[in-house]
Amino acid sequence: MRPTWLVHLPAVLMLVTSTYCVARLVAARVWRRSLYRDTNLTNAADGFAMAGMLVGGFKTLPDGVWEVVFGAFSVWFVVRGIRFATRHGTGTVDEDHAHSLSHYVSHLTMSGAMLYMFLEASPASASGPAVMSAMGGAGTTSNTTALTLLLTVAPLASAFWHADGMSRDTTVRRAASTALPPRAPALLAGLGDGPDATQAAVALPRLAPRLEMACRIALCIAMSCMLVLMQ
Repeated sequence: MRPTWLVHLPAVLMLVTSTYCVARLVAARVWRRSLYRDTNLTNAADGFAMAGMLVGGFKTLPDGVWEVVFGAFSVWFVVRGIRFATRHGTGTVDEDHAHSLSHYVSHLTMSGAMLYMFLEASPASASGPAVMSAMGGAGTTSNTTALTLLLTVAPLASAFWHADGMSRDTTVRRAASTALPPRAPALLAGLGDGPDATQAAVALPRLAPRLEMACRIALCIAMSCMLVLMQ
């Protein structure tokens, strides 16, 4: 039997990460800052779901509901990736010069890994969490080890990609701040939520992008660790 803090500490970390992602959505709305809402929603869902896997008391939704949620996220990022490739090609970046096709592939990988964990999980006990009771003693083992191994490596690759993205984002932010008109924040405040506001928001620096990437790195590492325990 492992010490309970080995389970509760990462679960609390996931809850903190998810709460921060939700707070980002609210802050971006209030402060009228640029933000990728779909990825922040996905990150919040990832953290809350993994916290419930680690500690049964942190469970927020039934497993079946989480399967629908992550299935929908997976479809969403497939569609977004196809639209991006159709519009920009596979070797270019989008309008804000921050994202390439790999951005959508990375989030598709994360959503797919979460969906896989819920589909593969079976309750170890009537009251315990579906997957990660293995960390406390008896648990479950995946029957598809090869796929589990692939999905274990993929989030780690995403973590490295997001870590490298911190330096890329710094370069983009410096270039954007140089080209940004002095009155852009005031103009944005008067545009409301229409298409013009969306275009202006792209020109403004995003809300704490490096902290957002740090959250994604933590989520990717947690996913990989949980997938390892399923093998």
